[in-house]
Amino acid sequence: MKSFYPWHTKQWQQLQHIAEINRLSHALLFSGREGLGVEQLAFSLAAQALCEGASVDACGECRGCKLFLARSHPDFKMISPADQGRSIVVDQVREVNQFYTLKSHYAQAKVVMIYPANAMNRAASNAILKILEEPPDGALVLLVTHRFSAISMTIRSRCVRVPCEQIDSDVALSWLANELPELDENALNRVFSLSGGTPLGARELANNGGSDVEIAMVAAFKRIAESGTHVLTESKNFSDLPLSELQRHMNSLILRLILAKFGLSTHHKRTEPKIDDNLQGLVDHLNLKNLYALLDLIVESKTLSSRQSGLRETDLAETLWLGLSDCAHTGPN
Repeated sequence: MKSFYPWHTKQWQQLQHIAEINRLSHALLFSGREGLGVEQLAFSLAAQALCEGASVDACGECRGCKLFLARSHPDFKMISPADQGRSIVVDQVREVNQFYTLKSHYAQAKVVMIYPANAMNRAASNAILKILEEPPDGALVLLVTHRFSAISMTIRSRCVRVPCEQIDSDVALSWLANELPELDENALNRVFSLSGGTPLGARELANNGGSDVEIAMVAAFKRIAESGTHVLTESKNFSDLPLSELQRHMNSLILRLILAKFGLSTHHKRTEPKIDDNLQGLVDHLNLKNLYALLDLIVESKTLSSRQSGLRETDLAETLWLGLSDCAHTGPN
């Protein structure tokens, strides 16, 4: 019963080797960008730990596997924000403490998964430290994050990191070809590149017709940077785009601009540096400091929109477009 994606096979094999020699840590921190399916790798490890007969992979047939697949295994606890965009609060972590005071029902392990781990507020982060420092017998804590830098150093130092950032692009593209049989090789490579080298992001992009939006956004940025077109004039061409889609496409564009600044075209072919042809003429004028600032602004806008802060989506969208305009201005890098 494998639920992890094929591009994480290497990480899975490494985890199995560590487990075989009885050196698997009680606390693992899985990290990797959105769109790589890092959480599925953690789920696979949890399933294996709770399987009643697994040696390498969870069997999928035993009582433990069936309960886990039904999300009703009494020895597994999932900790996530109550609502999208909310924080994981201290009361949720206290539930973890209570969970570990109970004896295991079926398996020797009791597994807690915290996803996304970077959603823990300060009080919750402090509360989880006691478990990480003094784990109960049989405890396995799996933390998953798309933003490793947002995890406090105190938590990082008490976990073994499982980095999932680097993937085999050939494996990912082969998987994409099965998922998107209507696309030829050139189209697959293009949508993979536009997604920042994330297979799940590429599939979503293709299914939502996002490629055309990405092309239009690059063209709009070039007009802003080269012709001095006012950014709000350009933004009108995207007025029908939902805020969540604007955030995703603009995030993808900013990542491509940053890569272009360093002479790269994709995340997945670092051995073949090549500036994105569509962005080559803009490289010298990119304001790197503002590019990184806009990435932070996009994350903040997601938080504000999900928390129903009272800000209108049109105002948040306008703020993002103005931030994009700042990126086009020559400045210190």
